[in-house]
Amino acid sequence: MLAILPGSDPALKNEYVVAAAHLDGYGYGTPVKGDNLYNGALDDAAYVALLIQMADDIKAGKLPRPKRSLLLCVFTGEEKGLLGSNWFVGHLTVPKEKLVADVNLDQLRPLFPLKILTAEAVNDTTLGQTARDVGKPMGIEIREDKEPERGLLRRADQFPFLRIGVPAISFIFGYDDGTDAEKRYREWYEVRYHRPQDDLTQPMDFDAAAKFDQFFYKLVGTIADAPKKPEFLPGSQFAVKP
Repeated sequence: MLAILPGSDPALKNEYVVAAAHLDGYGYGTPVKGDNLYNGALDDAAYVALLIQMADDIKAGKLPRPKRSLLLCVFTGEEKGLLGSNWFVGHLTVPKEKLVADVNLDQLRPLFPLKILTAEAVNDTTLGQTARDVGKPMGIEIREDKEPERGLLRRADQFPFLRIGVPAISFIFGYDDGTDAEKRYREWYEVRYHRPQDDLTQPMDFDAAAKFDQFFYKLVGTIADAPKKPEFLPGSQFAVKP
């Protein structure tokens, strides 16, 4: 599913900030505790809903219309290996040079108070500093991935954009080692990840979810309104070599 929300600035509205999430879960599968419907509430239906809510809020005037246009992408096939996002970057609906950034919504777990966000590709582009600038007054610290061996950077829909040279970033609720937040994070992967129990009955911190939503709104708006487009940093593995 693709949708464009036109920007407000005549000079910038032909540039696009991609905001993306993925629609697919696992559908019906092997029963776990008698349940065979793999709901995918936090992976990733909640963030498809967030994209829709953001668009509705902008259209209703609850959020300012950004200067650049927003390209809202809801991909499928993510769980099968980024099939939808890979297809999209190979069949772009707008010229690649008009895509200024991609902010991907996936792997978010609002299970505890939001104080830390791990950001994938945080040191690859100027989006990392933009995220820090947005997060700091909200009491959100932006950190790099402490477990790169898990391959989360390459396992979500931001990766195809980075691969074609579009600055991209995504986020995970972060924690300090040995805390209750880490315990809840690890437990979620043990009992809910890609299981039927990822549903609306699971324990969630709705204040943390709302705080992230506000962070996301502010980040997308900041990127879309900035005079300068995001850039790759020197030394990034994704930077175009001269």
